[in-house]
Amino acid sequence: MSYEIPELGRPLPKLNADTEPWWAALKRHQLLVQTCSDCEMAIHPPRPMCPNCRSMELSWSPSSGKGSVYSWVIINRAFHPYFMEKIPFAVVLVEMEDGTRLVGSIDCENDQLEDGLPVEVTFDDVDDDFSMLLFRVVR
Repeated sequence: MSYEIPELGRPLPKLNADTEPWWAALKRHQLLVQTCSDCEMAIHPPRPMCPNCRSMELSWSPSSGKGSVYSWVIINRAFHPYFMEKIPFAVVLVEMEDGTRLVGSIDCENDQLEDGLPVEVTFDDVDDDFSMLLFRVVR
């Protein structure tokens, strides 16, 4: 017996009031970091209150977009039909220069990954309304 997998688009995150500025900036190909106005801590993921000092005075600041690979995992099983033809692929945890750690895809071969690998942010335009974070190796 055979069956056809229905055509499903890429799964996308759900936006809320805290994360909408982050996703809107990515769509404009900008990387912004939420920052506490009181203690100056860089915060990610975006949230309504600083986890360090509990201040509600938060703002958005431009990021250099540069960092290094802190850790990664190779995905060998598709958790959604969209990823069936993409496995195996890597998901990386990148420590940014501002101290935040961001999770995203990386544009390199899996066997090139190593701790401390220098990377920079670029963007994956999923469709006309949505862009995702994508890292590339800095040579």
